[in-house]
Amino acid sequence: MTLDSLRIKADLALLLAPLALPQGLWLKRKAQRLPEAAGERGGLLPGTGPALRLLSIGESPLAGVGLDRQDQALTARLADGLAASSGRSVTWQSAARGGVTARRSLTELAPRLDAGPADLIIIGLGVNDSVQLRPAPRWQADLLHLINALRQRHGPAPVILAGVPDMQRFPLLPQPLALMLGLRSRLLDRAAAELATSMEAVHHAPLPLDGESRALFCEDGFHPNARGHGEWAERLQAFVSERDIF
Repeated sequence: MTLDSLRIKADLALLLAPLALPQGLWLKRKAQRLPEAAGERGGLLPGTGPALRLLSIGESPLAGVGLDRQDQALTARLADGLAASSGRSVTWQSAARGGVTARRSLTELAPRLDAGPADLIIIGLGVNDSVQLRPAPRWQADLLHLINALRQRHGPAPVILAGVPDMQRFPLLPQPLALMLGLRSRLLDRAAAELATSMEAVHHAPLPLDGESRALFCEDGFHPNARGHGEWAERLQAFVSERDIF
């Protein structure tokens, strides 16, 4: 489906707002709130040769919400995989927080990453922008500003835009809220993919969910569990390898 087709469908779905928004407000008050994982948001994996430096920035999944430890979360798991596959040492650092949008991450999260060159930057955003019904052009502009700011601080590193998950598959969300947010999240995911094709060394890594994906969620029905993070890291590692990003 084209970006324009998704935009039309997502905009039409806003007609459901009188039914969906009260559901969202109710969930905001009543939904289970899980803490962020304990532990350091950075580390070093031993290996040979010059160390690869992996940075990530994003919303609550990258903060490890719902997990016991940070080493179960995406960035640490991906660092493990890259160290194992390359034989090189890998340093990693993550700046993430629940509730953040692409626009807010520019000022609230990017400064948390230590300055200096990076070899790979992962951006994991889009769910909160979907919840806020962010228009696709503004979302693209926010991502563009974030990428440029990160490259000014960390050099011309390859950037992977992690796919925005299809929120219609989130077990927590009832209909018609799930439909409205599902269309918005698919729109923003397609917009991110379009942006990636227009920029040098920026890649979009889809994050497919299907009817069997319920097993990848925490008990809150909203955040990925340890298995979900593991499969996500495996997909990203394969994505990096297939495109010879390093």
